[in-house]
Amino acid sequence: MTEWEWYRDVPTKVLFIHCIFRANWKIGCVNGTKIKRGQFVTSLAKLSEETGLTIQQTRTALKHLEATGEITNVSTQKCRIITVNNYNTYQEVTKPMATQKQTGNKQPNKQLTTIEEYKKSTTYSKRKEEGGCAANCPSGEEFPYDEGNLTDAYYAERGI
Repeated sequence: MTEWEWYRDVPTKVLFIHCIFRANWKIGCVNGTKIKRGQFVTSLAKLSEETGLTIQQTRTALKHLEATGEITNVSTQKCRIITVNNYNTYQEVTKPMATQKQTGNKQPNKQLTTIEEYKKSTTYSKRKEEGGCAANCPSGEEFPYDEGNLTDAYYAERGI
């Protein structure tokens, strides 16, 4: 990351990291528009507000990220849809490795999984049934599960 061409450009770096965090982790729908994994719906003003950047800094950072292919930015009359290109590189969903006794030079089996498969796992189900923190929230409170956009629902509830 430190070798990335926008690393020293603070507004561009801030906006890119924000885009990675805001992007949907699974397919959803917003106002009748299908939003894919790695995309999110926003506006220039909302991005500016969320990142603390000025409108001009936000606009310039978006142009930088588009020019070098980190994001795709489609603006419509109703909204702006931002796609984080190569989203899986930044937010890969993995299944916890099973603890097995390793023999010889065998490598551990790192198998990718979906969120749905993880939720069906014993640990997740057990925590949810016991009323614990199903998503391992540091605060210990139950993490709200929203079929649409988990991140947006979590922050909206807290007024963030």
